[in-house]
This record gives sequence, C-alpha cells and structure tokens, in this order.
Amino acid sequence: MSAEQAALVTMGAEPPKPDRTLVCVPHAGGSAVAFHSWHRVFGPHGFAVRAVHWDRPAGSERRSGVERRAAALANAVRELPEPWILLGHSLGALIAAETLRLLEDSAGPLPERTVLCAAAPPGSRRTFPPDVLRASDAHMAAYVRRLGGTDESLLTDPEFGPQLLAGLRADLDLIERYTPEFTRPLTSPVSVYGAAADHDVPVASLEGWRELAPEARIRVFDGTHFFPHEDPAAVCRAVTADCTQDDRERARD
Repeated sequence: MSAEQAALVTMGAEPPKPDRTLVCVPHAGGSAVAFHSWHRVFGPHGFAVRAVHWDRPAGSERRSGVERRAAALANAVRELPEPWILLGHSLGALIAAETLRLLEDSAGPLPERTVLCAAAPPGSRRTFPPDVLRASDAHMAAYVRRLGGTDESLLTDPEFGPQLLAGLRADLDLIERYTPEFTRPLTSPVSVYGAAADHDVPVASLEGWRELAPEARIRVFDGTHFFPHEDPAAVCRAVTADCTQDDRERARD
C-alpha cells in the first residue's frame, strides 16, 4: 500500500513576494490547523507560512513512524523556493530534526535554519504514560491536563474527547518507537526553543540537543509546552532575530 504523504498547506494569504517560507510541523495529536493564524503574525515580517498535513491513504497497512514522516516531509520540501525555515513543535520537532538529517545525508535542499520547539532530544526519558497505546483515557487525559494548552471542554466532550485522546495516543506511540540514527552531528543551523513552565520538557534538557547540533542557539520563552501557540508573536520575533543574525554572519563571511 502507499506510504503516508506530507502535504504543505498554505496558511492564509501569502505576502506578494515573501522573503522566506516557514514550514511548520505540528505537535502530537495536532494538525496543520494549529498554525491557522500564524500568517497574520509572520506575514508582515515577510514569511509565507505552510503547515504540514499528514495524508495516510485509505487502506494503508504501513504503520507510521517518525522516520517515515520525515522521509515524506523531505520529499515535500524539495520544490520549495529558497530560502525556507523548518519549524517543528514537540513531536514535530523530532520529525523536523530527522528530516534535516535525511536532507543532509542526501545532499538535498537544506533549510536556512531548523527551529525545534518544546522537545527533548532523541533518547531522552519520556514523561507520557509508558506503553502508550494501552494507556487508559483517564491516564491520557491526566497527561494532557498536566501539559496545559487544551481546553477542558474538549477533553470532556463525549464525542470529540475520545477522538482527541486516540490521535494523541497514536502520535505519542511514534515517539515511543523512535530509534534515531544520528551517526554524526547536524551541520546546518539549528535553534532550540523551550519554555520556562514546560513540565514535559524542562529547560535543563534543552542543552542535550547540543550533542546533535553543537552550534544550536537555545532560547527560553515564557509559557507552557504550548508556548508556540500561546504567544506566536514571541516565536516570530525569535525566528526573525535568528534569521537576521544569520544574514549578518553570512555578510561578514
């Protein structure tokens, strides 16, 4: 059967002549919709915003994984106009890092910078319920409440709540099964963003990314695990600052 595909969905109206394209990879249990308003924040700064939608063909028997999603995304970005930025949130950050590894190994088109938000480095101890596919809805709901960022009315909705938890459970299973194969450090520019009140990804864990990206820029924001959606303007300022610094460093070279 056909494998999962990655589609890049344009968020809102693109600037007439964007300076950069921002490719956004959603968190576990999330979708492209999470970034639906980001064009209002990033657009005035010259960014076109595209969010990743995972399209698994009907009847597909192939079990998804971080590696398969990264391979699909690596294929999807090959036609992007340069320059472009890759940004992932939580699970999306792991997929973004794995995508960057694949692109570097294949001499593919590289992002100007990869931004990893609210994610501990691969191999870190996970804080969600173990053997997550068998975790009860009660355990999953408690985990979601601890993370913050999800309206209680959605969790308790008799129809939508179980669907939300099932999607989250399946996505967290991707993390549980992920066995990264980074045989060398990443050489492309990487930023790591975390939040002071993220109980899932403590600020101290962010330094672990330097084993995979020695030159990573680490920034800490106010907010919880969902800080990119709590204050996208702050993320925009940070991404813009990183790009400006990159431009200055290239000009000096």
